[in-house]
Amino acid sequence: MLKVSVLLVVLTAAYCFKSYDRYKIVRVDVGSEANLQSILSLESEGLLEVFSESRLGYVDVLVSPKNLAKCQKSLHSIGLRSVERVDDVGAQILQEKAALLSAAPMADGSYSYDSYHRYDVMISHLESLVASHSSEAEIVDVGTSYEGRTIKAIRMTADISSDESDDKPMIWLDGGIHAREWVSPATMMYIIDSILGEQETDKSDKMGELLAKFQIVVAPCINPDGYEYTHTTDRLWRKTRKPSGCRWGKKNWFGGCFYRMCYGADPNRNWAADWGNSGVSDDRCSLVYPGKEPFDQENTKAVKTYLENHSDKLKLYATYHSYSQLFLTPVGYTTTKPENWKHHKKVGDAVVAAIAQRNKGTAPYIAMQSAGLYPASGDSADWVHDVLGLTDSYTFELRPDGNSNVGFELPADQILPTAQENVDGLLALIDNIEYNNI
Repeated sequence: MLKVSVLLVVLTAAYCFKSYDRYKIVRVDVGSEANLQSILSLESEGLLEVFSESRLGYVDVLVSPKNLAKCQKSLHSIGLRSVERVDDVGAQILQEKAALLSAAPMADGSYSYDSYHRYDVMISHLESLVASHSSEAEIVDVGTSYEGRTIKAIRMTADISSDESDDKPMIWLDGGIHAREWVSPATMMYIIDSILGEQETDKSDKMGELLAKFQIVVAPCINPDGYEYTHTTDRLWRKTRKPSGCRWGKKNWFGGCFYRMCYGADPNRNWAADWGNSGVSDDRCSLVYPGKEPFDQENTKAVKTYLENHSDKLKLYATYHSYSQLFLTPVGYTTTKPENWKHHKKVGDAVVAAIAQRNKGTAPYIAMQSAGLYPASGDSADWVHDVLGLTDSYTFELRPDGNSNVGFELPADQILPTAQENVDGLLALIDNIEYNNI
């Protein structure tokens, strides 16, 4: 343990990596939007940070050791019950970082599922796949991030160079919209490998049928700036990296910020579906700040534009997050059921059953409407559902389940089972979309 602690000190000094030494994760029971807004008010006061918003009746918050007593007192005073879940978040990050340092370096173009990888490793592997599967895969440049990274996707279909391939019905999958949710891009990469026969070889016939029928576009990491920032500077960063202005808009006499400069917006609150109304904060430094207006973040605008340009072909949209092991159906900004809710329930039941069958004995996924116990506005799946009019628009929340204490630092030995079960979940999803059941 001493060696690991020394290693953390060296890493923090060398890379200016944000330390979460002795930070706690506290679970707060919530049952309404009003409860959530109370938590967001405490976040604006600097007492806590929203760590993860579950749809299962709680919110996990991150609390520094100096704020713990005051935070608990504040939660108690407004009638919110809380319990400490993780004693030292910094120790978890330390353990994860040590595992990354000990992992074998990746050869150019290769990929593995026993460790988490940087964005350039993902893209190198996509390019390698295209080279070896040139008749059924090509790279798509979706757009450019604020910091200048190309947001890349891979388009897969049979006879990809033919004019007819562009007219096939489209399936879109994306991951990594929230920077710290590392298992999401990893799962996307495994799904890509499986579709092209590099993994899940027993499903090659099924994958061939899908490629003959559909064009499948997968963007494994649509927030590359934030994702890279979690590797270099702040493991628990959630948002994009575009400067959003001074906190509360307050500048000092010298043109700087009176409090501090804020960075980024929550890219899953930045879509024009009931934008800015629920589950958000107007504090520019908040982790759920939705931006100044819809699509003011380069990455969300780029994905929006791509989807709009292909909306006539789009038959399925699915976005992958973590954590809580949920399959979320539209919509997230109101608990009122949409007209197509019976179809969503059928799809959700099929997906969670397929996942459960793949990894028996593990905690099950739960299918539910995205709004859950409280609404949240501006997410991508709702925009596709409402604005593009696509019935089949869904959100996966991957491992760990809500009872786990590891949160976003999902151990690397959980990457493969997470990815495997979600290949089966995806196949069940595709089988049950409207397009395949008309």
